[in-house]
Formats: sequence, structure tokens, C-alpha cells
Amino acid sequence: MRFHRVLLISPPSSSRYGGLRIPASLGHIAQVLLDNSIQYECLDMRLGYGLRHLRERLTSFAPDVVGISMITLEYRNMYRMIAQIKELCPTARIVVGGHHVTILREKVLEECQEIDFGVVGDGERAIIELCKEEVPCDRIKGLLYRKNGETVFTGDRAPVENLDEYAFPRYEGFDLRSYSGQIPVHSSRGCVFQCTFCPNKFLGSKYRTKSVTYFVDEIEYWYTRGYRQFAIDDDTFNLNKKRVYAICDEIEKRKLRNLFIRCSNGLRANCVDRGLLGRMKEIGVREVGFGVDGGNNKVLGHLKKGETIEEIEEAIKIACEMGLDVKLFIIVGTPHENEADIEDSIRLARKYPVARVNFNNAIPYPGTEMFDYVKKHSLFLMPPEQYLNCVSEDKAVPVFETAELSRNDRIRILRRCHKVEKEVMKNTVARIFCRHPLIGVFAKYCFPVHFFEKLFFGNLWCRRVFERIRYAMLLGR
Repeated sequence: MRFHRVLLISPPSSSRYGGLRIPASLGHIAQVLLDNSIQYECLDMRLGYGLRHLRERLTSFAPDVVGISMITLEYRNMYRMIAQIKELCPTARIVVGGHHVTILREKVLEECQEIDFGVVGDGERAIIELCKEEVPCDRIKGLLYRKNGETVFTGDRAPVENLDEYAFPRYEGFDLRSYSGQIPVHSSRGCVFQCTFCPNKFLGSKYRTKSVTYFVDEIEYWYTRGYRQFAIDDDTFNLNKKRVYAICDEIEKRKLRNLFIRCSNGLRANCVDRGLLGRMKEIGVREVGFGVDGGNNKVLGHLKKGETIEEIEEAIKIACEMGLDVKLFIIVGTPHENEADIEDSIRLARKYPVARVNFNNAIPYPGTEMFDYVKKHSLFLMPPEQYLNCVSEDKAVPVFETAELSRNDRIRILRRCHKVEKEVMKNTVARIFCRHPLIGVFAKYCFPVHFFEKLFFGNLWCRRVFERIRYAMLLGR
């Protein structure tokens, strides 16, 4: 055995969504370590743990490997934390995986000398081969490491076609009491679409699935333990409508009742219809999201969305008519988009009684077509190494400008869009309490949206109370 003790770390984050959802990516790695009798512990620093807690865990557990899942936003903070880990525990090897490494590869090890190994793509098999020592490093596919002072990449690992080969996470060793009562689940990996702004396609452009029975096994496992709320986090859950129907049939066959299921990563609007959404609602789907991203076909064409505004609007209309909670994701200020185009997005957000809308600041991520376009035309207002470490999608801070939208235009428009976000949420709360006029009036005119979001995404007690209320209300529809 090359390594015996692995400390898995979820780094701290300033994301608007907080850290109250259990980290599924680390859960998958933890499960494969458990199944191969490799000792591990987990530290989720999103829950408020700082350097002192990290130091204590490194001392008490004495890992020989520290595994970290990285995203590109705030990557410099991660590098600083990795340097601190190396200083506190110099004998431990540091292994990083996730979006940041998969996209930037060798550059990550060059920028952070304290990283010993990087894992590109799916990490389950790579981490086991690295720990077990049965395979030499130069033959572990998907591995970045150093040899004679140079960074070496062993080549891409062929993706596992049948995801049933991966055990779903049971989260042993995680303190489930520290998270909301919602379990994230995945029925597939990969996205076949080529949206110009999205880095997820670099994690796998091939669509791969779990079998229907195995996916429902995971839901049933948690169901028997008292859980009723689930978030399906697939990038393209409804790509195959026949498969979604089969999942619904299997859930019904097993009599898994009173579920509250969110399709939290969104559905493809051009792959839904009234029949499919109706069947999904029958087995417990109560919330769906749609990646609108642009308000008309001109913008959608530039973004290579592969769907039309008519398809998107029809999907929103049907979902709202069926009483589902609908969430919209819209990007503001992409290349070629002008102010009139953004007005189309705003009109769409206001047209239907959607539960929530997120207007996201356009941020070019390395490796995407949008990044390449902005770089080629010298449109950056600040260098990537700066904005990737201080700007997020919910901030009215432009990172590039175009002939259509100047820096000042973007600031003004983003601020307006954020006001529309608040307007939509206030309308939602007013609808929820329509039978209680006084509460409805308060919600309409006085509801503190940012304060509520802070409590919902950052306070576990408030999150659980809200989820219980929402669960009871939705099941009563």
C-alpha cells in the first residue's frame, strides 16, 4: 500500500449558496476509499472550520494523503491553504481534483508547487490506484505528478461507461446533522451540449448513466433511513425522456411515497413536455430549473444552447401551469448581447409566476469559448487571475466589456437585474401566503430578500425549518 490514511477536505467558500448541502464529490471519493479498506476522515471547511480546526485534524489524524476538490473561483485562496497544509504536515502528499485541475491540468501544479498529484476527470479509480501502489504512477491514467522537476501527465482516462460500477456515497464519517435534510443524487454524468460559457463539458462530453434500478436503489437507501427530500444534480437529467419515465415507474413500483425532489441543476427545456412533467410530479418532483441563459434566439444562437426561446418559454409555461416551483438561470452580458436582448430576458422572468430567477454576471472561465473570445478581442477589464479570485456571478462587477455593453452599462444593468430577482422572490412569497393577506402584504413590500437568502443558505436551523414548512406545503398541493 502506497498510502494508508486520507484526509478529504472541502475548502471554504464565499459562494452565495453556502455550505449546508453535503459535498457529493467528496462523498463519492470517500465511498470508494471505504470499499477498498483505506482509512479516511473528512473536514468540510464550508461549515465554518478555520485554520485551527485544520491544524487539529492534521495533528490528530496524521494523514499521509490530503485530498482536495477544487473549483476555479477563488483558486488562489486554495493555493494558500494548500501551502499551509504542507507547512503543517510536510510528509503528507497533497492530491487535488475537480473542475480546476481537469481544465487547467499542468498549469495547476506549476502555479502551486505544494501540490504533489492532480487528478483529471473522474477520480474514483485514480485515487485507489494511487493509494494501493499496485500500478506505477506513470501508468495511472488521468494523473498529474512531478518527475525530475517536470510536470508529467499520464494521459486521459477512458470514462467508465456504466456508472453502476461506482458505489453511491453513504457518507460514512460525515456528520449528516451538520447539513440540510436534502440528499444530492446523480443518475448520470456528462453533457453532450456545447454551450460557450460552460466549463462542465470538460468534465466529460460523453453522456453516461446509472441503470434505472441502481439509481432508485440510492433513493431507496436514504428513504429507509427517513429522508424524503432529494436533489437530482445531473447536468442533463432529462436528455433521455424514456429513461426518466422508467425512473418514475421504478420509484412508484417501490412505493417510495411523499418524496420532495428538486431537479436543482435544471432540465433541458427542449426535452420536456406536459406528459413528462406530469409524470415527474406524480412521483414527487416539486421543483424544476431551466437554464434560460438568453432571452431571444439571437443570444441563444451565439451561446450554442441548442434550443430555442420558444421551446424554453413553452417549458416554463407548462411547468408553472402544473404548479411546479420553477427556477430560471439567466446569464447577463455575454458577447454579442445588447441591452435590448437583456430586456427580453427580464420580460421572460416577469411573464410567468416562477418561484425564483438568478441573473448571473457573465464570467469567462478558462477553457470555454467565451473565455477564448474575450481574450482574443482584448475585452478583459481585469486579468483572469484577478477576477477569478474576487468576482462571483451574483456581484455587479463586470470583468469584460463589449461594443454592445460598456463597463458602466453592465454595472447599471446587473443592478437592475438583481432588483428583478428580489421582485420575483417577493411575488413568490406573496403567492405562498395568499390565504393570509397581512403576511402577503408584508412579503410584497417588506420582505428582506438578502436577509432571507443569508439565513436559508448560511444558517442550518433556519434552513431546516424552512425545508420542513416547504415540504409540508408542497405535499399539500
